[in-house]
Amino acid sequence: MARIALVHDVAGIAAIQARLLRSAGHHVDQIALPAMGASWGWPLKAIALPLRLAACAPAVAKLRGSRYDVIHIHFLSQGIVGVLAGRPFFAQAHGSDLHLNLERPGYRSVTRSVLRHATRIFYVTPNLPDYMPGFEKKLVYLPNPVDVSALGDGSRPPTQVRRVLIFTRLDPVKGVDRIFPAVERLSRVAEVTALDWGPLAAEYRSRYGRWVTFVKPVRHAEVGALLRQFDVVIGQMRQGVLGLMDVEALAAGRPLIAVVDPALYEGDPPPVVAAADSGEIVDQVDRLRSAPDELVDLSKHGREWAERNHGLARHLELLQSAYFGTAAS
Repeated sequence: MARIALVHDVAGIAAIQARLLRSAGHHVDQIALPAMGASWGWPLKAIALPLRLAACAPAVAKLRGSRYDVIHIHFLSQGIVGVLAGRPFFAQAHGSDLHLNLERPGYRSVTRSVLRHATRIFYVTPNLPDYMPGFEKKLVYLPNPVDVSALGDGSRPPTQVRRVLIFTRLDPVKGVDRIFPAVERLSRVAEVTALDWGPLAAEYRSRYGRWVTFVKPVRHAEVGALLRQFDVVIGQMRQGVLGLMDVEALAAGRPLIAVVDPALYEGDPPPVVAAADSGEIVDQVDRLRSAPDELVDLSKHGREWAERNHGLARHLELLQSAYFGTAAS
Protein backbone atom coordinates (compact mmCIF):
# COMPACT_ATOMS: atom_id res chain seq x y z
CA MET A 1 0.00 0.00 0.00
CA ALA A 2 0.99 3.63 -0.49
CA ARG A 3 2.73 6.12 1.78
CA ILE A 4 0.66 9.30 1.72
CA ALA A 5 1.26 12.76 3.19
CA LEU A 6 -1.80 14.91 3.86
CA VAL A 7 -0.57 18.45 4.42
CA HIS A 8 -2.63 21.08 6.29
CA ASP A 9 -6.34 20.68 7.02
CA VAL A 10 -9.46 22.68 6.25
CA ALA A 11 -12.71 22.05 8.17
CA GLY A 12 -11.50 18.61 9.22
CA ILE A 13 -11.56 17.28 5.65
CA ALA A 14 -7.94 16.06 5.68
CA ALA A 15 -8.64 14.24 8.96
CA ILE A 16 -11.55 12.41 7.34
CA GLN A 17 -9.41 11.59 4.32
CA ALA A 18 -6.67 10.23 6.57
CA ARG A 19 -9.16 7.96 8.32
CA LEU A 20 -10.56 6.69 5.03
CA LEU A 21 -7.15 6.05 3.49
CA ARG A 22 -5.91 4.22 6.58
CA SER A 23 -9.02 2.05 6.53
CA ALA A 24 -8.01 1.07 2.99
CA GLY A 25 -4.57 -0.01 4.22
CA HIS A 26 -2.46 3.02 3.30
CA HIS A 27 0.15 4.60 5.58
CA VAL A 28 -0.86 8.24 6.12
CA ASP A 29 1.05 11.08 7.77
CA GLN A 30 -0.81 14.29 8.57
CA ILE A 31 1.52 17.27 8.44
CA ALA A 32 0.35 20.52 10.02
CA LEU A 33 1.57 23.89 8.81
CA PRO A 34 2.13 27.00 10.97
CA ALA A 35 -0.91 29.25 11.27
CA MET A 36 1.02 32.43 12.07
CA GLY A 37 -0.97 35.42 10.81
CA ALA A 38 -3.70 33.29 9.20
CA SER A 39 -6.47 35.09 11.09
CA TRP A 40 -5.01 38.56 10.74
CA GLY A 41 -6.65 41.20 8.57
CA TRP A 42 -5.08 42.89 5.59
CA PRO A 43 -2.43 44.21 5.10
CA LEU A 44 -0.93 42.49 8.16
CA LYS A 45 -1.74 39.10 6.67
CA ALA A 46 0.35 39.85 3.59
CA ILE A 47 3.21 41.15 5.74
CA ALA A 48 3.21 37.86 7.68
CA LEU A 49 3.52 35.76 4.52
CA PRO A 50 7.36 35.66 4.44
CA LEU A 51 7.41 34.69 8.12
CA ARG A 52 4.92 31.89 7.51
CA LEU A 53 7.02 30.61 4.61
CA ALA A 54 10.11 30.52 6.81
CA ALA A 55 8.18 28.64 9.50
CA CYS A 56 7.24 26.01 6.91
CA ALA A 57 10.87 24.91 6.51
CA PRO A 58 10.48 21.74 8.65
CA ALA A 59 7.48 20.61 6.62
CA VAL A 60 9.34 21.27 3.35
CA ALA A 61 12.30 19.24 4.60
CA LYS A 62 10.03 16.35 5.63
CA LEU A 63 8.32 16.28 2.23
CA ARG A 64 11.65 16.47 0.41
CA GLY A 65 13.34 13.78 2.48
CA SER A 66 10.56 11.23 2.94
CA ARG A 67 9.60 8.64 0.35
CA TYR A 68 5.95 9.50 -0.04
CA ASP A 69 4.05 8.01 -2.95
CA VAL A 70 1.42 10.75 -2.70
CA ILE A 71 1.64 14.30 -1.35
CA HIS A 72 -1.77 15.97 -1.03
CA ILE A 73 -1.86 19.59 0.16
CA HIS A 74 -5.01 21.40 1.25
CA PHE A 75 -5.62 25.08 0.42
CA LEU A 76 -3.80 26.41 -2.62
CA SER A 77 -1.58 28.97 -0.93
CA GLN A 78 -0.30 26.21 1.37
CA GLY A 79 0.74 24.30 -1.73
CA ILE A 80 3.86 26.45 -1.79
CA VAL A 81 5.45 23.83 0.48
CA GLY A 82 5.07 21.32 -2.36
CA VAL A 83 6.68 23.73 -4.80
CA LEU A 84 9.59 24.35 -2.41
CA ALA A 85 10.00 20.62 -1.72
CA GLY A 86 10.42 19.96 -5.43
CA ARG A 87 8.16 16.89 -5.27
CA PRO A 88 5.07 16.05 -7.34
CA PHE A 89 1.94 16.93 -5.35
CA PHE A 90 -1.84 17.15 -5.46
CA ALA A 91 -3.35 20.49 -4.41
CA GLN A 92 -6.90 20.88 -3.09
CA ALA A 93 -8.79 24.13 -3.67
CA HIS A 94 -11.50 24.99 -1.13
CA GLY A 95 -12.97 28.26 -2.40
CA SER A 96 -11.59 31.33 -0.66
CA ASP A 97 -8.09 30.26 -1.72
CA LEU A 98 -9.30 31.14 -5.22
CA HIS A 99 -12.04 33.77 -5.22
CA LEU A 100 -10.43 35.79 -2.41
CA ASN A 101 -6.71 35.07 -2.70
CA LEU A 102 -6.56 35.71 -6.44
CA GLU A 103 -7.65 39.28 -5.62
CA ARG A 104 -4.84 39.74 -3.08
CA PRO A 105 -1.44 40.73 -4.47
CA GLY A 106 0.49 38.96 -1.71
CA TYR A 107 -1.22 35.66 -2.45
CA ARG A 108 -1.99 35.82 -6.18
CA SER A 109 1.50 34.89 -7.36
CA VAL A 110 1.80 32.10 -4.79
CA THR A 111 -1.56 30.65 -5.86
CA ARG A 112 -0.68 30.75 -9.55
CA SER A 113 2.68 29.09 -8.88
CA VAL A 114 0.96 26.26 -7.03
CA LEU A 115 -1.53 25.81 -9.88
CA ARG A 116 1.33 25.56 -12.37
CA HIS A 117 3.34 23.03 -10.35
CA ALA A 118 0.57 20.76 -9.05
CA THR A 119 0.16 17.36 -10.71
CA ARG A 120 -3.59 17.46 -10.14
CA ILE A 121 -5.87 20.10 -8.63
CA PHE A 122 -8.85 18.93 -6.61
CA TYR A 123 -11.78 21.34 -6.29
CA VAL A 124 -14.67 20.90 -3.87
CA THR A 125 -17.57 22.85 -5.43
CA PRO A 126 -18.54 22.90 -9.12
CA ASN A 127 -18.13 26.67 -9.55
CA LEU A 128 -14.38 26.71 -8.87
CA PRO A 129 -13.08 25.78 -12.36
CA ASP A 130 -14.15 29.26 -13.49
CA TYR A 131 -11.31 30.64 -11.36
CA MET A 132 -8.69 28.36 -12.95
CA PRO A 133 -8.77 28.92 -16.71
CA GLY A 134 -5.94 27.20 -18.51
CA PHE A 135 -5.64 24.40 -15.96
CA GLU A 136 -8.66 22.36 -17.07
CA LYS A 137 -6.61 19.22 -17.80
CA LYS A 138 -5.39 19.13 -14.19
CA LEU A 139 -8.76 19.59 -12.52
CA VAL A 140 -10.50 16.80 -10.58
CA TYR A 141 -13.89 17.32 -8.92
CA LEU A 142 -13.67 16.00 -5.36
CA PRO A 143 -16.82 16.90 -3.36
CA ASN A 144 -16.25 17.37 0.35
CA PRO A 145 -16.66 14.15 2.35
CA VAL A 146 -19.54 13.99 4.82
CA ASP A 147 -20.21 11.20 7.30
CA VAL A 148 -23.96 11.09 6.80
CA SER A 149 -24.58 8.49 9.51
CA ALA A 150 -22.74 10.59 12.10
CA LEU A 151 -25.10 13.52 11.47
CA GLY A 152 -28.23 11.52 12.30
CA ASP A 153 -30.23 8.49 11.27
CA GLY A 154 -33.13 10.31 9.65
CA SER A 155 -35.64 8.78 12.05
CA ARG A 156 -37.12 12.11 13.21
CA PRO A 157 -37.71 14.36 10.20
CA PRO A 158 -39.34 17.73 10.87
CA THR A 159 -43.09 17.96 10.35
CA GLN A 160 -43.57 21.62 11.29
CA VAL A 161 -41.56 24.83 11.24
CA ARG A 162 -40.96 26.21 14.71
CA ARG A 163 -37.20 26.80 14.70
CA VAL A 164 -35.08 28.13 11.84
CA LEU A 165 -31.27 28.13 11.73
CA ILE A 166 -29.17 30.44 9.55
CA PHE A 167 -26.27 28.03 9.11
CA THR A 168 -23.52 29.97 7.39
CA ARG A 169 -20.54 32.15 8.20
CA LEU A 170 -21.51 35.81 8.51
CA ASP A 171 -19.48 36.90 5.52
CA PRO A 172 -20.48 38.88 2.41
CA VAL A 173 -19.36 36.02 0.17
CA LYS A 174 -22.11 33.85 1.69
CA GLY A 175 -24.86 36.29 0.71
CA VAL A 176 -25.95 37.05 4.27
CA ASP A 177 -27.14 40.47 3.11
CA ARG A 178 -29.92 38.59 1.30
CA ILE A 179 -30.89 36.60 4.40
CA PHE A 180 -30.98 38.94 7.38
CA PRO A 181 -33.51 41.46 6.03
CA ALA A 182 -35.95 38.55 6.42
CA VAL A 183 -35.35 37.88 10.12
CA GLU A 184 -37.83 40.38 11.57
CA ARG A 185 -40.66 38.83 9.57
CA LEU A 186 -39.43 35.27 10.21
CA SER A 187 -39.33 35.90 13.95
CA ARG A 188 -43.11 36.41 13.91
CA VAL A 189 -43.67 32.76 12.92
CA ALA A 190 -40.58 30.91 14.20
CA GLU A 191 -37.57 31.15 16.49
CA VAL A 192 -34.58 32.31 14.44
CA THR A 193 -30.99 31.38 15.33
CA ALA A 194 -27.71 32.21 13.59
CA LEU A 195 -24.05 31.46 14.13
CA ASP A 196 -22.02 34.13 15.90
CA TRP A 197 -19.16 33.66 13.46
CA GLY A 198 -17.54 35.61 10.67
CA PRO A 199 -16.35 39.13 9.85
CA LEU A 200 -19.88 40.57 10.08
CA ALA A 201 -20.75 38.90 13.40
CA ALA A 202 -20.41 41.96 15.64
CA GLU A 203 -22.34 44.20 13.26
CA TYR A 204 -25.14 41.66 12.79
CA ARG A 205 -25.48 40.97 16.51
CA SER A 206 -26.02 44.67 17.04
CA ARG A 207 -28.36 45.16 14.10
CA TYR A 208 -30.48 41.98 14.30
CA GLY A 209 -30.17 40.83 17.91
CA ARG A 210 -33.81 41.78 18.62
CA TRP A 211 -35.04 39.01 16.32
CA VAL A 212 -32.17 36.49 16.18
CA THR A 213 -30.46 34.38 18.82
CA PHE A 214 -26.75 34.21 18.01
CA VAL A 215 -24.87 31.08 19.13
CA LYS A 216 -21.19 30.22 18.97
CA PRO A 217 -20.10 27.54 16.48
CA VAL A 218 -19.84 24.04 17.96
CA ARG A 219 -17.15 21.41 17.62
CA HIS A 220 -17.47 19.40 14.43
CA ALA A 221 -18.55 16.29 16.33
CA GLU A 222 -21.54 18.28 17.66
CA VAL A 223 -22.78 19.66 14.33
CA GLY A 224 -25.37 16.92 13.85
CA ALA A 225 -26.87 17.49 17.29
CA LEU A 226 -27.03 21.25 16.63
CA LEU A 227 -28.74 20.83 13.26
CA ARG A 228 -31.31 18.38 14.56
CA GLN A 229 -32.61 21.05 16.97
CA PHE A 230 -34.03 22.96 13.99
CA ASP A 231 -36.82 22.35 11.49
CA VAL A 232 -35.49 24.37 8.54
CA VAL A 233 -31.97 25.56 7.70
CA ILE A 234 -31.06 28.61 5.61
CA GLY A 235 -27.72 28.24 3.83
CA GLN A 236 -25.57 30.30 1.49
CA MET A 237 -27.36 32.70 -0.84
CA ARG A 238 -24.79 33.95 -3.33
CA GLN A 239 -22.41 31.48 -4.98
CA GLY A 240 -24.92 29.04 -6.45
CA VAL A 241 -23.23 25.98 -4.97
CA LEU A 242 -23.55 24.00 -1.78
CA GLY A 243 -20.68 24.43 0.64
CA LEU A 244 -19.74 21.88 3.27
CA MET A 245 -22.16 23.32 5.84
CA ASP A 246 -25.04 23.16 3.36
CA VAL A 247 -24.28 19.52 2.61
CA GLU A 248 -24.10 18.75 6.32
CA ALA A 249 -27.56 20.27 6.76
CA LEU A 250 -28.94 17.97 4.06
CA ALA A 251 -27.10 14.99 5.55
CA ALA A 252 -28.69 15.74 8.93
CA GLY A 253 -32.11 15.58 7.30
CA ARG A 254 -32.88 19.28 7.59
CA PRO A 255 -34.80 20.94 4.73
CA LEU A 256 -32.43 23.52 3.25
CA ILE A 257 -33.25 26.92 1.73
CA ALA A 258 -30.39 28.07 -0.49
CA VAL A 259 -29.38 29.45 -3.87
CA VAL A 260 -28.26 26.74 -6.29
CA ASP A 261 -27.34 27.16 -9.96
CA PRO A 262 -29.05 24.19 -11.68
CA ALA A 263 -26.50 24.25 -14.51
CA LEU A 264 -23.79 23.24 -12.03
CA TYR A 265 -25.72 20.17 -10.85
CA GLU A 266 -27.27 18.89 -14.06
CA GLY A 267 -26.59 15.21 -13.34
CA ASP A 268 -28.01 15.10 -9.81
CA PRO A 269 -29.52 18.38 -8.58
CA PRO A 270 -29.67 18.75 -4.79
CA PRO A 271 -33.15 18.78 -3.22
CA VAL A 272 -33.09 22.31 -1.85
CA VAL A 273 -35.84 24.89 -1.49
CA ALA A 274 -34.94 27.74 -3.82
CA ALA A 275 -34.99 31.35 -2.64
CA ALA A 276 -32.96 34.22 -4.00
CA ASP A 277 -33.71 37.04 -1.56
CA SER A 278 -35.26 37.85 1.79
CA GLY A 279 -38.80 38.06 0.42
CA GLU A 280 -38.55 34.61 -1.14
CA ILE A 281 -37.06 33.20 2.07
CA VAL A 282 -40.06 34.42 4.06
CA ASP A 283 -42.46 33.06 1.42
CA GLN A 284 -40.82 29.63 1.42
CA VAL A 285 -40.74 29.33 5.21
CA ASP A 286 -44.39 30.35 5.35
CA ARG A 287 -45.27 27.77 2.68
CA LEU A 288 -43.37 24.98 4.46
CA ARG A 289 -45.26 25.70 7.67
CA SER A 290 -48.34 24.17 6.07
CA ALA A 291 -46.55 21.41 4.13
CA PRO A 292 -45.57 18.66 6.62
CA ASP A 293 -45.36 15.98 3.92
CA GLU A 294 -42.92 18.09 1.92
CA LEU A 295 -40.75 18.60 5.00
CA VAL A 296 -40.53 14.83 5.44
CA ASP A 297 -39.74 14.29 1.76
CA LEU A 298 -37.05 16.99 1.77
CA SER A 299 -35.47 15.41 4.84
CA LYS A 300 -35.35 11.95 3.24
CA HIS A 301 -34.16 13.06 -0.20
CA GLY A 302 -31.55 15.42 1.25
CA ARG A 303 -29.89 12.60 3.19
CA GLU A 304 -29.96 10.34 0.14
CA TRP A 305 -28.44 13.02 -2.08
CA ALA A 306 -25.69 13.74 0.45
CA GLU A 307 -24.81 10.04 0.66
CA ARG A 308 -24.68 9.64 -3.13
CA ASN A 309 -22.55 12.69 -3.77
CA HIS A 310 -20.57 13.23 -0.55
CA GLY A 311 -20.61 9.89 1.27
CA LEU A 312 -17.38 8.48 2.66
CA ALA A 313 -17.26 5.41 0.42
CA ARG A 314 -17.64 7.54 -2.68
CA HIS A 315 -14.98 9.97 -1.48
CA LEU A 316 -12.44 7.19 -0.91
CA GLU A 317 -13.18 5.80 -4.36
CA LEU A 318 -12.55 9.20 -5.97
CA LEU A 319 -9.36 9.79 -3.98
CA GLN A 320 -7.79 6.47 -4.90
CA SER A 321 -8.80 6.92 -8.53
CA ALA A 322 -7.06 10.29 -8.68
CA TYR A 323 -3.97 9.12 -6.82
CA PHE A 324 -3.40 5.81 -8.55
CA GLY A 325 -5.36 5.96 -11.80
CA THR A 326 -7.91 3.32 -10.88
CA ALA A 327 -11.35 3.64 -12.42
CA ALA A 328 -14.10 5.37 -10.44
CA SER A 329 -17.62 4.84 -11.75
